[in-house]
Amino acid sequence: LCVSFCGIITRTFQDPLKKLTARALMTLLACSPTAQNYAAKAGLIDSCVEQVKQTQSRLQLESVRPGKASHRKKEEGYLKEVKMTVEILRSALYCNDECKVVATDARLTLALYALWPWLLLDNPTMEAVLELLCVYTANCTTACSSLCGNGPGVVPGSKGSSSSSLMHSVMKLSSGLASDNSPIQNLAFSLLANLAISRDCRCLLQKNNFLQAFLSVPVPKAAGVKATSVGSGGLLGQWLRLLVSLSCVEDGQQSILRVTGALELLADLAPHRRHALLTLHNLCFCPANKSHVIANDKAMKVLLCCLENKDMESRCMGAAALWALLHNNQRAKTILKCPSVRLRIEAKKQEATSAYLLKCLENLSKLLNS
Repeated sequence: LCVSFCGIITRTFQDPLKKLTARALMTLLACSPTAQNYAAKAGLIDSCVEQVKQTQSRLQLESVRPGKASHRKKEEGYLKEVKMTVEILRSALYCNDECKVVATDARLTLALYALWPWLLLDNPTMEAVLELLCVYTANCTTACSSLCGNGPGVVPGSKGSSSSSLMHSVMKLSSGLASDNSPIQNLAFSLLANLAISRDCRCLLQKNNFLQAFLSVPVPKAAGVKATSVGSGGLLGQWLRLLVSLSCVEDGQQSILRVTGALELLADLAPHRRHALLTLHNLCFCPANKSHVIANDKAMKVLLCCLENKDMESRCMGAAALWALLHNNQRAKTILKCPSVRLRIEAKKQEATSAYLLKCLENLSKLLNS
């Protein structure tokens, strides 16, 4: 089937054999790593990337021809073909590092970047491309680096390695969308969350002051949402998921705290939003951040209140964050070394039913008594 599709990929989109073969191939690739590897060796991934490049060239030619309105249907046909091709690529790359390497060597990122002006005008194709990029970048730092203009998938001196890159375009796309929880908005932020595992991409987020926009995100007035609930609808939820991903590494934690007011906003949201609490928890593990968190009364109050939370996960996050703050930090010991805090910790040790929570509380107690 892979060889069959490689042979008919150059046929017109209207060819029923091409469409039927594509659907069958997507299903096969999505559930079979063996089929994915065979497809890569058979040249399917290279053929698909080359097809995207050729379609972009045709679209560019159509855009400069006179009587553009008469060519609109042709452009729509080209974009439908792109959509089908990237859907096949998505299935071929799903959870397969070897196939991702092949796509990187074929310079998938540059092929999609060249298509961006047309993607902005066609939501279904944009969604398909963003879904492909989410699959491509998942747990793959090489793929992530190629989106920000670095890595083996970028030709030196090309526009992908300049101040403009596919990641720049994704950032513009996510920041330019209304807070409507649209599929494109969700996918753009999911992609950015993937990219946060790459140091190159984290540097790009910081250089472009992208995180500053978090402070202007509308916060719902209704505050009765439990910290255990996903609470991820809308633009605020997308931002919080991105910050969780970013806060998993030390330089990402520091970049969050460089945004003046971000810690205060996270502390406000933490009692009601699980991802805000998780980000606050992660910030406590960075030595450079400890003094900032300790000096913030609101953040400290939230963490201490977590010990009283009915939800086990919230109690664990609060206890672990306090343990991290106390570790090798005399100032934190001085602030927390008061009878009320000690008594609260001792009481919670007696009630703890989670081994992890008990371990956190016992270490808290030892540090406060040392």
